[in-house]
Amino acid sequence: MLKEAIRTNTDEARALVDQGVQQLVEDPEAWRQWARTLARFPTYSPGNALLIMLQRPDATYVAGYNAWKQMGRQVQKGEKGITILAPVKYRAPDEEAEREEGVESPKPAPRHVVGFKAATVFAYEQTQGAPLQVPKAIPLTSDTMAELLSHLMGVPRVPVLFGDTGRAYGVWSPATQQITLRADAAPDQHLKTLLHEWSHSLGITTVEQARERHVGQEEVTAETTAYVLADALGLDTKGYSQGYVAGWADNDPKNITRVQQEVGRRVHAMVNQIELAAETDPELKSIADRLRGPKPGVTAAKASRPRERALDDELAL
Repeated sequence: MLKEAIRTNTDEARALVDQGVQQLVEDPEAWRQWARTLARFPTYSPGNALLIMLQRPDATYVAGYNAWKQMGRQVQKGEKGITILAPVKYRAPDEEAEREEGVESPKPAPRHVVGFKAATVFAYEQTQGAPLQVPKAIPLTSDTMAELLSHLMGVPRVPVLFGDTGRAYGVWSPATQQITLRADAAPDQHLKTLLHEWSHSLGITTVEQARERHVGQEEVTAETTAYVLADALGLDTKGYSQGYVAGWADNDPKNITRVQQEVGRRVHAMVNQIELAAETDPELKSIADRLRGPKPGVTAAKASRPRERALDDELAL
């Protein structure tokens, strides 16, 4: 009975994702709304961000019922949960056998994602109780943006330099493996350009890929990724132009989904790199904590140790 209920809820969640993707095809504003939702949940998968957007667009944080209790908050009576899709993980029998036989291993064998099932979470707005311990965003003025830029420039795993970029605000060169920002631009433009070119560096890693890329698709991917990170960092995103995502997708939901997944992959990679940089740069720690969001039962010492994150490592789709 329980298995049937889970299967039914999972099928309904997948159907809701399909409906949401169709909205992204038909409505340019829906793509921007999805990007804003992903900015609030940058460690979640693109599909789960879409599910949250469709069911509770005002959600700022989400967690399971027991997780909220561990954080000193209680779900209010009568509140309806948000259905998302959680990964089902499995460790191969031979890996389990090795562990049982006492074979020494430097770390436990990884579990592999074999599917997804419906899970229920609740928004912060549906709970009451103790305030959350999450760092607040620092207002970004010209001075604070310049300071933030100085720290973020060392985060990408490629060099970031100031120099001649012609008419462009910035350039990513797969040939030289470096990002160049136009020296005479304002700090806010430097930040936005860095995020955009950083995204390119994660998706176009070779000269061959640069030649073969679909220009429209790559620009929408890079600009949406930059928009998500800019919004998450607290930058003014009103001037962002994401383009009409369905314009190059031929109204094909599969094409839209592919770009969603790629945006999610790059956002996760960038957040992970920020978390790793925060280990040695205290100025980035509050940003990393804010991007990670509140976690139940995590001490300050544990929270300060970021880890490599893959799309399937969180609640993924």
